[in-house]
Amino acid sequence: MSQSQLPPPADRPESSRIALIRRGLAYWPALLAALGGLGLSFVLLWARQTQQLANEQAQLNSELSAIRTRLEAVAQATFSPTVGLEAMIQLDGGISNARFEALNRRVVKLLPQVRSIVAAPDDVAHYVYPLQGNEAVLNLRYREVPLQYAQIQQARALGQPLLVGPVKLVQGGQGIIQRTPVFLPATGSSADAGTGSDQSAGRYWGVISVVADLDLFMRAAGLNDHASLRLAVFQLQADRLTIRAPIWGDPALATMPTAVHQSVQLPGATWSISAAPGATQDWRAKAYGLEFFASLLGSAALSGVAALAVYRRRMLLQQNRMLAQQIEQSLRTQTDLEAAQSRFKSLTELSADWVWEQDENFLFTFTSRSTEEATQVGSPQLLGLKRWESPALAPGTDWSGHIASVERHQPFRNFEYAQYAEDGTLRYVSISGRAFFDAQGRFKGYRGTGRNITESKLAERELRESKAALTLALDRLQAVLNAAQEFSIIATDLEGRVSLFNRGAEHMLGYTQAEMVGLSPARLHLASEVMARGAELSASLGRPIQGFDVFVEVARSSGSETRVWTYVRQDGSHLEVSLTVSLVRSQTGEPSGFLGIARDITAQRQAQRQLADLNAELESRVESRTAELKQAQAVLSQAKEELLRSEKMAALGSLVAGIAHELNTPLGNCLTTASTLEELTAQIRRSFEHGQMRRSVLEAYLNDAQTASSIMLRSMATANELVAHFKQISVDQTSAQRRRFSLQSVVEDVLSLLRTQLRKAGVEVKVELSLTQELDSFPGPLGQVLTNLILNANLHAFEARPSGACIHIRAVAVDERSFTLTVEDNGCGMRAEVQRRAFDPFFTTKMGSGGTGLGLNIVYNIVTGILGGQIELHSEPGMGSRFVLRLPFVAPFVAP
Repeated sequence: MSQSQLPPPADRPESSRIALIRRGLAYWPALLAALGGLGLSFVLLWARQTQQLANEQAQLNSELSAIRTRLEAVAQATFSPTVGLEAMIQLDGGISNARFEALNRRVVKLLPQVRSIVAAPDDVAHYVYPLQGNEAVLNLRYREVPLQYAQIQQARALGQPLLVGPVKLVQGGQGIIQRTPVFLPATGSSADAGTGSDQSAGRYWGVISVVADLDLFMRAAGLNDHASLRLAVFQLQADRLTIRAPIWGDPALATMPTAVHQSVQLPGATWSISAAPGATQDWRAKAYGLEFFASLLGSAALSGVAALAVYRRRMLLQQNRMLAQQIEQSLRTQTDLEAAQSRFKSLTELSADWVWEQDENFLFTFTSRSTEEATQVGSPQLLGLKRWESPALAPGTDWSGHIASVERHQPFRNFEYAQYAEDGTLRYVSISGRAFFDAQGRFKGYRGTGRNITESKLAERELRESKAALTLALDRLQAVLNAAQEFSIIATDLEGRVSLFNRGAEHMLGYTQAEMVGLSPARLHLASEVMARGAELSASLGRPIQGFDVFVEVARSSGSETRVWTYVRQDGSHLEVSLTVSLVRSQTGEPSGFLGIARDITAQRQAQRQLADLNAELESRVESRTAELKQAQAVLSQAKEELLRSEKMAALGSLVAGIAHELNTPLGNCLTTASTLEELTAQIRRSFEHGQMRRSVLEAYLNDAQTASSIMLRSMATANELVAHFKQISVDQTSAQRRRFSLQSVVEDVLSLLRTQLRKAGVEVKVELSLTQELDSFPGPLGQVLTNLILNANLHAFEARPSGACIHIRAVAVDERSFTLTVEDNGCGMRAEVQRRAFDPFFTTKMGSGGTGLGLNIVYNIVTGILGGQIELHSEPGMGSRFVLRLPFVAPFVAP
């Protein structure tokens, strides 16, 4: 390096530092090996620590499981008195003070952690054991203690025990209390009186409270016996996963990362018990061992080997760099020579033009390879010939001027001629050339370039043809525009100056094209309308829109816009027009102007306004008529409700009459038998009093008494069965409660009440029920459906009282979810018109003869509504009627 190439003295220390840094960075493999070894050592250390921590936590979990099991067992024993008390109260309907003390005396003696046991019927503490020390609790009304009453209400709503704590006890210390609600078994009337959870469990009797001392409870559970552990008990949230509040022990265990947690299931609550080691052990020191120090020594040795390999590599790279510089210098010299030789050739081959050369006789001596590619004329056809002697020349070129110019050795530029390609097509060529001379000034020939101008020539021809076609199209378009007399067509440039104003516009507006060309179309519009539209666009677009932009802003963005405007004619009169403004684009897609096409809609708008006025008047009439119809509908609904109530009362009256008739026979038998037995008894008493008693007389009396007792028992059993059927039907139909039942029981209940009425009418009922699966549905509505169908058949199908009248009831399972119930009669059947309207409300063929027209409508509404099924009617005149009900085994659950 020369003196001029050396860096300035001020830069040398900086360069030395940079070089030193680079040499240091070259040893990155050694540094990477050291870091990898150190990282591996710490990974081994972390793995040893993790394994030791996992072993400790597994041991801690095992100890905590034993503690949890004992805690659950102590809790079950502590709060077990409530189970016996609850069972006794439910069995007897209450409890006496003596029995209460007898049951709890042994419990309190065996369980020292139990402070007191309180039974509070109707939430008043009438029973307290032991009473000594708890006198303040006796006769305590929990409703007057908001906190405790809230706990009782929560337990009552849950329907199960509730364990709360810790609670500050009146006797001193902390305690936990179990609240157990007691429900008496449900009976008929009492079950109906309850609501909510009380209704499902029976009548609410009161609450039993067991109070336990918290410290004694935990001591009994053995939580104080583990000095090597830190223990704590917490309440859980409703999700039974999140800790809510501490109950006993160290509250810091809730957030300690090394602590373990397990859930505890207690009677009335779910707790979490947590544990951690009692004293912190220096287990990290134990993790350091032989493996850690061995890995450190190994990483140090690996780093030394990597550093030595880097040093040897740097020496080899330095030698290779010197050899590469020598080879690069020789290759550069050779490349320069080859480039100088091929520069001219590559330029001629890559150029869009080609190169040619002629000698002093104007004969071709050279043409570049691109000549053939551009003209598709082979070079052998040109070499050795003059240009104007080529056999590929096309006629039509005047060569005389060109020949005279080259003979004078003058340069020429862009001389054009045509020649035929090998496929017979024309190729247009443009050439330029200049004469060259030797050192003595003697003419040696011409050198020049050529260019294929075929595409430009063809483009010029197409342009001339397209101009002619465009002129013809414009003439035709102008004719079309002038013929569109009903439309105003106005074209403008981008600045809003009118460039086209057709005959229709002249006729519509009164202006001529000469008067409007170059002006703005704004003069054709109402100024107030333009200002209002501009304000509307400015508000919607968030920028001021004014002038010509008011008409074209929407078309500029979306392509076109159609809007109703008011045109002002030259005479000042106004026209309402539908104006469509479209953006006009050039062939390249650039916007070139706007086109507005308007149609006079004055008459149409006037008709629309008249139609709007007529619609407003019609709407007023419709509203008035609607109010009248609503009033009539309200009256009709009220009448329908009254008829439905009457129908139910009539059905109830029919049931009462039927049961009264059925009960009359067994009760009459009982009355007759009882009176006869009374007479026989009086006779046997007289015989006994007069001493005329004989064995045969007594034996006859005993036989008669036994017969009378049998008659009365059978009659009373029949009456009892009828009353039970009647009671079940009345409860089902009045309450419409959901329950599980068998279809056979509902059919028997219905037929037991209708049997007398059907027997009088001479109608036989056949029942074929093949269902074994119970229904989870509504027996009351289902019984009402059967009653209505049977009474409907009795009233309508057997009006002529034919012999052999029969109603057939069948039930067949369709699948595991549904079944079909068929009620069929062999009566007179229905006409098509009656069958079509059978389920319509208020339609009856017995109007004025006791029919309301609601029987089958009620059947349809119950089947498709509350029972969740379908009903079909099949009937023909003289062939009877068949009602087919497809019902689910489990009725849909609907909101009350």
